Amino acid sequence: MTIRQQLARLLHHRRDLVGINRRNVELVYAQNPRKHYPIADDKLLCKVHLERAGVPVSRTIVTCDGLRDIPATLRALEDHAEFVVKPAHGSGGAGIVVVGERVTGGWRRAGGGKVTLRDLHRHLADIVFGAYSGDLTDRAFVEERIVPHQTFVELWADGLCDLRVITLRGTPVMAMVRVPTLQSGGRANLHQGGLGLAVDLATGHTVRAVHRGRSVTHHPESNAPLVGLALPAWDQVLEVARAAAGGVPLGYLGVDIVVDRERGPLVLEINARPGLEIQNVHGRGLAAAIAEVGA
Repeated sequence: MTIRQQLARLLHHRRDLVGINRRNVELVYAQNPRKHYPIADDKLLCKVHLERAGVPVSRTIVTCDGLRDIPATLRALEDHAEFVVKPAHGSGGAGIVVVGERVTGGWRRAGGGKVTLRDLHRHLADIVFGAYSGDLTDRAFVEERIVPHQTFVELWADGLCDLRVITLRGTPVMAMVRVPTLQSGGRANLHQGGLGLAVDLATGHTVRAVHRGRSVTHHPESNAPLVGLALPAWDQVLEVARAAAGGVPLGYLGVDIVVDRERGPLVLEINARPGLEIQNVHGRGLAAAIAEVGA
């Protein structure tokens, strides 16, 4: 290959990549009216819109709108096990506590350790005081814990894998699986050490895996294979992603989906400003993916 050909190839590759400024100008600002950002930024408001559109979501057990609601919230949870406490606002998994089975004096926490009623009271207070939202106030809510499909349990048993589907004007453009690790604290966030698995949209098979910017073929801790997996309920996953995108007045989204063992694909949340790490996971640019699907 000549130097001219190498330069042409490099320029073509750069045109396919979408940087943060290009994403903001061509996708976020162009497709997502600012007045509708609260639908994506407030998880409870988002669930209202999705449920109205018939999109399957995880069930809410109880909401906590302020300090005065904390005692009633704790009473509602006394006989519950396997639930997740979340702030309505927040990002990157901050403020989310996953609670498992009942043990003496409280519950077992996902990833180890114990959660007591006192711990939950303190955590709910932190949420409503805005500790995870960057604001002075927030709301807390509690959802039933997802029981993931066996395919995802085999990837990482003590955490929740999710699927991020990028949609443009209702059309799925790119997708990846995000897999927790010990390094990520049991969360699926890539910047905290989670794994990204590129998914072929047409087949629902994983075709590449990346951990901290490096291509891998197996989970660094469980040694589970990461490439060549046939994801469960793939057609339904895409259908749910389309339905979620169609249920809100936002044209460019990251739709986060989990596959529950009993209920199938459920939407966890939507993101009106999805990150661009999915390009590194796939090893190709978002612009090329958009052109390929004709979105």
